[in-house]
Amino acid sequence: MASANLQALVTGAGGAIGSKIVGCLLAVGHQVLAVDQSATGLERLCAEYDSASLTPITFDLTDTQGTPEFLASLLDKHGAIHRLVLNAGVWPGARIVDLSDDIWQLNFAVNVTSPFLFLRGLTPAMARAGGGAVVCTASRNAYRSSTGNAAYDASKAALLGLVRTAAGEFAQDHIRVNAISPGVVSTPSTAEIEEEPFRSAYLRQIPMDRYGTAEDIAGVCLFLLSEEAGFITGQDIIVDGGQIACQDNSRLLPQTDERSP
Repeated sequence: MASANLQALVTGAGGAIGSKIVGCLLAVGHQVLAVDQSATGLERLCAEYDSASLTPITFDLTDTQGTPEFLASLLDKHGAIHRLVLNAGVWPGARIVDLSDDIWQLNFAVNVTSPFLFLRGLTPAMARAGGGAVVCTASRNAYRSSTGNAAYDASKAALLGLVRTAAGEFAQDHIRVNAISPGVVSTPSTAEIEEEPFRSAYLRQIPMDRYGTAEDIAGVCLFLLSEEAGFITGQDIIVDGGQIACQDNSRLLPQTDERSP
């Protein structure tokens, strides 16, 4: 099926990573439904990509009760989705003893329940249309947790479990399901990571000595959605500059001019 005949849907489309994913999909000729709870974010997106192939849709993913009706209406109006990017995520947190039920439930509603509902609601039509591809945005925190982020870390680990199960269940329908786990990515919402001394200390943990960019994530997403990844399913691609793979201890030690005998 030609790219011009493929319809994609991206959640969290108004954010830094989501907007770059939308741009990549438009560049290869897809029709794109851009979903975000922020009307302002969608306005910025439409200003950045002035395209008749882009349809902005405002919806609050925390409305898990209303999601099935929203998806049914979307299918009635727009038809089957062939490329599904479940990119939206939230990360409010606190240490476990201070973590409220509301914050725990918010992380799981957006990071796990919403992807589950979108998979359940959209994959039957995708299968009838001949199959497709799904990419979920997980996180490096699914592998390497950090204090104060119990809800986020647990929700992203749960999302990877959902991805693997979905890959197995939908394989016979010619639907591939994969994930991307970004490391630290420079975006307007993560401005604090640019502040010293945090920046210098954190970069010593990343062998490639830089933060990721939204373009880094979008490029991997586009690959996983493409036919070049046609035999890849149930996988998670960690995009973190090597942070999980290898710790360079020499970069963590004080730098001196002394040489060992």
